[in-house]
Amino acid sequence: AYMAAVTAQTGRGGWPLSVFLTSDLQPFHGATYVPRARFLELCHRVDEAYRSHRGELQVQAGQLAAAVAAAPVDGEGPPVAAETVEFIARQGLAHYDPEWGGFLQHQKFPTPLRWQFLLHHHRRTGDPQAAAALRRTLEAMATGGIRDHLGGGFHRYTVEETWLVPHFEIMLYDNAQLASLYLEAGAALEQPWYLGVARDVLDFLLAEMRDGEGGFCASFDADSGGQEGSYYVWTPQEILAAAGERDGPLLATLLGVAPGGNFDGRSILTRRVDAPHAAMRHGREPAEAAALFDRLRPRLREIRAARTAPALDRKIVTAWNGLALSALARASAQLDEPAYAAAARQVADRLWSAHRDARGHLVRATTDGRASGEGVLDDYACLAEGLLDLYQATGDAAQLQRAGELLDLAVELFADDTLGFALTARGVDAPLGRRAEYFDSVEPSGAAALLHGLWRAALLSGDEARRSLVIEQLRARGAMLERAGLEMAWWADAALLSVSPAYAAVIAGEPGARDTRALRAAFWNLAPPWAVLATVPAAGAGETLRALVPVAAGLTARNDRAVAHVCRPGACGAPTSDSDEFARQLLRGWQR
Repeated sequence: AYMAAVTAQTGRGGWPLSVFLTSDLQPFHGATYVPRARFLELCHRVDEAYRSHRGELQVQAGQLAAAVAAAPVDGEGPPVAAETVEFIARQGLAHYDPEWGGFLQHQKFPTPLRWQFLLHHHRRTGDPQAAAALRRTLEAMATGGIRDHLGGGFHRYTVEETWLVPHFEIMLYDNAQLASLYLEAGAALEQPWYLGVARDVLDFLLAEMRDGEGGFCASFDADSGGQEGSYYVWTPQEILAAAGERDGPLLATLLGVAPGGNFDGRSILTRRVDAPHAAMRHGREPAEAAALFDRLRPRLREIRAARTAPALDRKIVTAWNGLALSALARASAQLDEPAYAAAARQVADRLWSAHRDARGHLVRATTDGRASGEGVLDDYACLAEGLLDLYQATGDAAQLQRAGELLDLAVELFADDTLGFALTARGVDAPLGRRAEYFDSVEPSGAAALLHGLWRAALLSGDEARRSLVIEQLRARGAMLERAGLEMAWWADAALLSVSPAYAAVIAGEPGARDTRALRAAFWNLAPPWAVLATVPAAGAGETLRALVPVAAGLTARNDRAVAHVCRPGACGAPTSDSDEFARQLLRGWQR
């Protein structure tokens, strides 16, 4: 809310945020980053103004608070049509940067939600422009300086258009969402190397950002020892000392490290020189060049670890950990990686035990075990989505039950006749009044994430009330969505799913058996966001699972073979034990 107030006042928002409040917590002046000397001067000026013009400033603060609290209301309109979703995708692609990928702007942000929506648009329509834009963008980010090629994570954004020079801060929410994007794009665009990027990101999160109890910390600072980026940049001499006289020059070429550098006399690492070109330049075999970075990466990491590292913000934010949970759960199934499943279970259990109060309500964050803040809509929605993904990946019905509880509680606490879904829970103090956040920011709009969770849960449960609520909310925001376009990308994605074929896939088979694993692999090789997977024993679902997944009732293996059933509300397709046929059924109405 305070970010919205500053944006309304100044025409821009961002972090860090400085806001001056009245005694009843209403904002009367604000700014984004202000250097220390100017900030102290600003404090003196604000203090003087408040002492001499308190009444006027309080009136101004009240007006600003009222403006922020006012909700844009379109009222119920017609259902969102497939043509509207395609229009939003085309309008977004009109701003694509064909040279460097991303969108046409001087600073480049990853915006994974926008690209995930455009990926889903491509998967539904076969749009070749969307596919080309995705490939160029994902390649440019993965090979550019925005990626920490030694550690594996991505920085916050780049300050220029080529993805080379980053603002070196590393955020959990960016990396969690980028891991999910590269995972799905690897399957949908048939680019196996994207899966390696996703694995690299998740390994970085596990190695560098996880606390001792399974949660993920919020961020790494940009500065190291008071100097931005110093932890991440190299000189040719440092590469030569690390790799030796024979391999050093080749490694420097592969990593884009050159005399003079590209950042204050030093070089941000990139991977934009291909191995055959580098090998030819240095008279080496292409296979040697291709293997060199992976061979010497541990040595470079060891040397870098001796430098002053950026500070780690150890805050565990519920919503951001929900995003990490989703990425880990999906990766565990798609990459068949048990370590990711174990990490996903650990963060799920941590959040369920330490991020809920005695009422079962979520807290916003914990730091060193101390809870702070009431959970907002984003926390409920993102965690519910993560638990749904963990259920799909593991078949653990307890995770599905948890997700259902959170979804129902979110509707109870956040539903509002005027706003749709408010950002703050009913009864929670909100100095600027209850308001909604419809637009995506660095993470999905909480309302849009909730719509995704409700839609997916409805596919499994057959709960018409959940499905109807999603349709109702999309109709109420349809005009706003058409005007906003990619600013509401995750709403557009919910609309896309709502007007497209959607399935509950049920695999009945012995857990861990080869035929069951083959059917599960067929599902995860597609990674379809339009389908939700339930796995039941060969003899069928037990009482608890039947209550959670009514669509699975009566579905069993046949002739001692695992069987897949692809179901839409009210009917299931022909059961099959053939993985290719299972994939064909899942793809009905979709291109890939």
